[in-house]
Amino acid sequence: MNRFAAVADQLRAVWMLAIVAIALVIATPLFQQPTNLLNILVTAAVVTLLAIGQTYVIILAEIDLSVGAVLGFSAMSSAMVMAEHGFVAGFLVGLGVGAGAGLVNGLLVTKTRMPSFIATLATMSIFAGLALQLSQGNPVGVTSNAFLGMGQGKFLGIANPIWIMLLVAAVAGYVLARTKFGRELYATGDNVEASRLSGISTDRVKILAFTISGVLAAIAGFILTARLGTAQPTAGTGLELAAIAAVIIGGTSLAGGRGAIIGTVIGGILLATIDNGLNLLNVSPFLQNVVKGLVILIAVYLDRNSGMLARIFKGTPVGKATKRPNGKFVLPAIAVIVAIAVIAVVTVVNRGNSAVAEAKSATLVISTLNNPFFVSVADGSKAQAEADGIALDVQNANNDDTAALNQATTALVKKPDVLILDPTSSESGGSIVQQANSADVPVVAFDRMPDKGELRAFIGYDAVEAGKNGAKALCEAVGGKGNVAEVQGILGTSVARDRSNGFREGMKECPGVKIVATQTANFDRGKSLDVTNNILQATRPLTASMRPTTKWPWARWPP
Repeated sequence: MNRFAAVADQLRAVWMLAIVAIALVIATPLFQQPTNLLNILVTAAVVTLLAIGQTYVIILAEIDLSVGAVLGFSAMSSAMVMAEHGFVAGFLVGLGVGAGAGLVNGLLVTKTRMPSFIATLATMSIFAGLALQLSQGNPVGVTSNAFLGMGQGKFLGIANPIWIMLLVAAVAGYVLARTKFGRELYATGDNVEASRLSGISTDRVKILAFTISGVLAAIAGFILTARLGTAQPTAGTGLELAAIAAVIIGGTSLAGGRGAIIGTVIGGILLATIDNGLNLLNVSPFLQNVVKGLVILIAVYLDRNSGMLARIFKGTPVGKATKRPNGKFVLPAIAVIVAIAVIAVVTVVNRGNSAVAEAKSATLVISTLNNPFFVSVADGSKAQAEADGIALDVQNANNDDTAALNQATTALVKKPDVLILDPTSSESGGSIVQQANSADVPVVAFDRMPDKGELRAFIGYDAVEAGKNGAKALCEAVGGKGNVAEVQGILGTSVARDRSNGFREGMKECPGVKIVATQTANFDRGKSLDVTNNILQATRPLTASMRPTTKWPWARWPP
């Protein structure tokens, strides 16, 4: 294969990104605005940093499922130390926690011979639990201007997260391509036994790769925390899957021995571009994950089967011997054909939306659509918007602060007449409101009060008072005496924390009732039922349970 084709093999993700970008340029003029393109790079930074570290691990034919949890644990540790001892101490502690977590992963894989999938699946749970235990589920605000500048500052008009991402990518790429360690990494991933026999300390290479992954997870946590202005104990949840997807899309082989940082960076930007485009096109939040999954499947399929597709397009008879197609022509041909198909679809969608292009517009960023209450809110909002002739764009944050921030940032590019916000937490909501204030977009919040920024209106209730009212109702229902259990919502979220605090405060007015158990059910009815049954096995007699996770705030027991 000639030099050009060899480079093309490493840069197939570029063609995938080009296809999506061309389609979005035609589908919506908002996509190519400079502010939107910079927003894409900012939102890509966190996942890309995780993916760069993951690239080192996957080249070794290993996997690191703990990077999301390491991000949250290191960010929380850094913020807590920073609050007492300043920026430098907090920064170093955060890096140390990330490096230590990666070191633990590396030692588990090399010294205990555990499969990396199992080892890091276990440490993912451990690090996530440590972050919650360390913070007791409470966010920690960050006031250091030096630290906040990592996520909110700019240099030469470009946001600092972009510069950090590019700098890390350049260093990581150089290490892989130009150093002895990089050569040993590829060799170990290609054939660990042959590498060991040739004198390479394969255990050292693996431990160092996992440690690098942990350090980059910590840096990603710094950026995310700085963007939000607060460290959340649940930050990073689920990001490990996005990081792995970016690495695979970028051409790194799960079998090991092959991969490049440039492909990983493009993969991370591609995922952010897909998210951005789906939001700009107002694709149903129920379909967005479907679309992203299909794009990832198509991208990986093209990457793995470009030769077969080229033969199909050239009409070569099945079974006839063929020469491997020249990479110089295969990828552009595939890109053009797929781009035409995608452009045709998005153009039809865009035409369908053009009728309401001049209407008043609003964006609703809702915390979750995995809950009957919020589904009803979204349905009612859409019905009322349609009746009033307002084009309403609904975005589902899936109880993820990062997703809510990214969705709101994209929504502000469209300059809606109003941003309707159901914050995933009061802290992340404050960061979103401040962005909207800077963009001169009015904000109406509901359900939870953002802790910063100016609102046009707030519709909701006091979660602390709601907890107190629940305690009063429960006390009356059990006759002022007995044992009760509290089943909480998602640990680390402001609404669960405030309801719980209010409930416990209210129970002080009911001294005859004792809280004998407290567990979490993540606002999930099925889990709430299971947790309640488990509490019953361990605690008898139980008079009632307080369950803010369901439509029934309390339940008398036995029923």
